[in-house]
Amino acid sequence: MPQENKPIDWQGIEKDFRAGAMSVRDIGRWYGVSHTAINKKAKEAKWIRAAQPKHLDRREPVERRSKPMETTPDLTEKGKTLAGRMMDELDAVTSLHGELEDMICAEESDSRRRQALLKAISLGERAKTLKDISATLKTFNEASAPAGKKAARKDAAAATAAGGGKFAQRSGPPKLVVDNK
Repeated sequence: MPQENKPIDWQGIEKDFRAGAMSVRDIGRWYGVSHTAINKKAKEAKWIRAAQPKHLDRREPVERRSKPMETTPDLTEKGKTLAGRMMDELDAVTSLHGELEDMICAEESDSRRRQALLKAISLGERAKTLKDISATLKTFNEASAPAGKKAARKDAAAATAAGGGKFAQRSGPPKLVVDNK
């Protein structure tokens, strides 16, 4: 069966190319066009790409955080803080869902993109995100929880055997405990 040539949305491609948020390869995948064709068209039409953010160097401090994280040495506390911030973001998306939906429908002309954006803020995706964050918080809580009863008993028995108690080795001759008076 011969493949039909679909019209290429060069206006959408140009808009995404100029925005500079996506790589040229990602734009090509999204619109079903090769990245070389996009680069060729951009050079021909003299599209200017917006300044792209530099890749973060792990040795430099991150300056783009909205709120600095507490300097706790415990990784689980950092994870809990991050999960809490993600829950706040999910709450904002949920409370403003109708307005976000209206903005997407009004601003986005490409139907494929519009559907993808609407799916991203749909109830199913938000429920999945909530489930994932809840599982993450549960994992963090389990990791920071104190040892259970069995582990505590095992540790106490090991300490008793090593440090003394009724299972420790005697240091001298046996002592007579019975008094026959």
